[in-house]
Amino acid sequence: MEMNNVTYYFSIDTGGTFTDCIARDSSGNEYRRKVLSNSTLRGNIIKQIDAKTLKVRETWSLKKDIIKGYEFRVLQQDHPKVLVERFDIEKELLVLSQPLDFDLVNRSFEITAYEEAPILAVRLITQTSLDDTLPPIHMKLGSTKGTNALLENKGAKIVFFVTKGFKDLLKIGTQQRPDIFAMRVEKPAPLHYKVVEVEERLSANGEVLMSLVLPDTKILEELKSEGITSAAVALMNSYKNPAHEQQVKQFLLEHGFADVSVSTELSSLIKFLPRAETTVVNAYLSPVINNYLSNIAKTLQVVKEDPSKDVVQLLDSSYLQVMTSAGSLVQSQSFQPKDSLLSGPAGGVVGASTIGKLSGHNRLITFDMGGTSTDVARYDNEFDYRFDLKIGDAYIFSPALAIESVAAGGGSLCYFDGFKLCVGPESAGAFPGPACYGAGGQLTITDIHLLLGRLDARQFGIPVFQDEAEKQLNILVEQIELQTKESRNDEDILRAFCE
Repeated sequence: MEMNNVTYYFSIDTGGTFTDCIARDSSGNEYRRKVLSNSTLRGNIIKQIDAKTLKVRETWSLKKDIIKGYEFRVLQQDHPKVLVERFDIEKELLVLSQPLDFDLVNRSFEITAYEEAPILAVRLITQTSLDDTLPPIHMKLGSTKGTNALLENKGAKIVFFVTKGFKDLLKIGTQQRPDIFAMRVEKPAPLHYKVVEVEERLSANGEVLMSLVLPDTKILEELKSEGITSAAVALMNSYKNPAHEQQVKQFLLEHGFADVSVSTELSSLIKFLPRAETTVVNAYLSPVINNYLSNIAKTLQVVKEDPSKDVVQLLDSSYLQVMTSAGSLVQSQSFQPKDSLLSGPAGGVVGASTIGKLSGHNRLITFDMGGTSTDVARYDNEFDYRFDLKIGDAYIFSPALAIESVAAGGGSLCYFDGFKLCVGPESAGAFPGPACYGAGGQLTITDIHLLLGRLDARQFGIPVFQDEAEKQLNILVEQIELQTKESRNDEDILRAFCE
């Protein structure tokens, strides 16, 4: 196993489609990488040399074979699991662990080690294989992982523990109508899966009016049998006295709950509803964010687990800092999932303000368009903050930079709804991505600009197939003509999507 003694300093932003990375080493050399956020490398198969050897075209810029052990997948094709046995960089020959029984020539493929996208970027820059130890890494990370999980309803199944008598607190909310002109009000589905009422009561001054009665262990066992191991705890007037919340938290952890979010640790405020809403969001995102950061930290060797002592030891050689929605960096061990919702965009605003100052400008409008969304913010000699945040149908009471986001980006889907042309808000993401990525995706804004000749396919960094974009455009044109009984010019449709 090789050991690289050079220290690397990474700044990484993971979005819904791409992960961007800038790094420098202790000698002052600078590096840049852009990888897909689903943590894959893609290429084209040019020729099949023998049963297991393929001539490929790729843009990975490898200096040595570091992809041994990666899984090999042909896009839009089901096949048995195959690994990369070795890669000849000079001849661009990829040797597989076993042959595949179908024609591979002119097919697109991807390889992955199923690591998080920031780790893939780190391996590419440091040229470190799966068998080798990564060098010391100092990483600063921004991510939209939490935002995407919230918007796509991919958080955890959670249970909400609340003071008895307030079971419907989150259902009632503020009783404000989201749309005062709506004839039929449709309430969003709650983030929590179940509610458990806790017998206890504190006065407005934090005095114990009713002693705490811990939940029945049978209830906890039933919850765990349903796959619920993440909990949110918010009790009445606990901001004055957190003792009951802490007792409930300790009780849940002792009985097998993996993630327990407590309101007084997250938003110790007088208002019960915002405190409870913030706690539920944090619990909903905790498994997603904590697993994500834990996977990165372990690979970087920021932490070392000792199973015999059930402790986590912090190591000095590497560290991982995460950008919060408020634009500050915190150690990964102290990061709260609720602060991840504007993590990536906040880093962009902070970076823009620094560049602006260096350029002699203290009044800025920042514009950050990615594959999934576009974020806009204002900087006028100081940052603008907000303390109540709405992401999708969720509310959070926590400091964040004032950033306006719209669901429009390079991966926004372009389609016909039966009456008009539409763009977004859904995105193709990193997988399958735009149609031109060759992974079976639908028509997107990226495809539109490629077909209009506004994009250079050679600059993408991944294989691009204009014919796949044309195929999706033809399908759309046929759909429009079928439903409207009128013929449409391809270029008119393309330009209409851009207007």
